[in-house]
Amino acid sequence: MSSLANTILFLALVTTSVMVAVMYVKLRKLDRYHAEYQQIFDKTGTALTAAQKAVVGFGAEGKETLSALAQRIEEAQAVARQLEALTQEARQQIHSRSGIVRS
Repeated sequence: MSSLANTILFLALVTTSVMVAVMYVKLRKLDRYHAEYQQIFDKTGTALTAAQKAVVGFGAEGKETLSALAQRIEEAQAVARQLEALTQEARQQIHSRSGIVRS
């Protein structure tokens, strides 16, 4: 009877040892995966920070570009007004000279 109990206990011990060994291997594999995931998350965080800085930079550059464009538009409008005034003045001079020539 005691030999049967010893055999059962021995088999239970072997089974438990095998299960512990399998669990240990799985835990080591899980630990490696965890390290890889940690590296991936760190790289993702770095990439997101860089993307955020780029977006902020684009926003600042966009504001600067928009401001410069608005200034150029104002300059172009001023030049257009000057050109229109000069054109009007030239037409008036042409009309006044043509009146003198016809007389």
